[in-house]
Amino acid sequence: MLEKINLKRFVLTFALLALSATILLAHSGTKDPLVIKRMELMTSMAENTKVLGQMMKKKIAFDSELATRALREIAKLSKATPAAFKVAASDPKSEAKSIIWDEFDYFTDLAVQLGDSATSTTIKSYEELRPALMKVAAGCKACHSKYRE
Repeated sequence: MLEKINLKRFVLTFALLALSATILLAHSGTKDPLVIKRMELMTSMAENTKVLGQMMKKKIAFDSELATRALREIAKLSKATPAAFKVAASDPKSEAKSIIWDEFDYFTDLAVQLGDSATSTTIKSYEELRPALMKVAAGCKACHSKYRE
C-alpha cells in the first residue's frame, strides 16, 4: 500500500514539474496574442494547482482558505477555457492540437466538468487535500491527454 501511495506521489509531483517546465518553455517566442492569452490562462491554472501540490508535500503550510481560493480560481479558469479557445488561433509554440476545434463541444464539456468539480470540492483539512488535488489533476489530464501536444 505504501508503495502505491509513493508511486502516486511521484507521478503527481512529476506531472506538476513537467507542466511547469513546459509552460515556461512554451511562452518564449509566441507571437499570436490569442495563443498568448491561452497560455497565460493555463499558466494561472498550473500556478493554482501548484499551491495545492506544495501544501500536500508540506512545502508550504496547510491553509484551508488558501486551498479553497486556489480551487475557486481553478474553477473560474476552467470555465473560461472554452472562450479562450473559441477562435482556432495557431502559433508554432502552441501545444493545442487542432482536434480541439473539431471536437469543441466535448472540449468545452471537459473544461466545464473540471470547473464544476473544483467548485464543488472543499478542503477544510489536510486530509481532504490529496483527494481534491487528485480530482483536479484527473480533470486536467482528461483534457491534456487528448488535446495537448
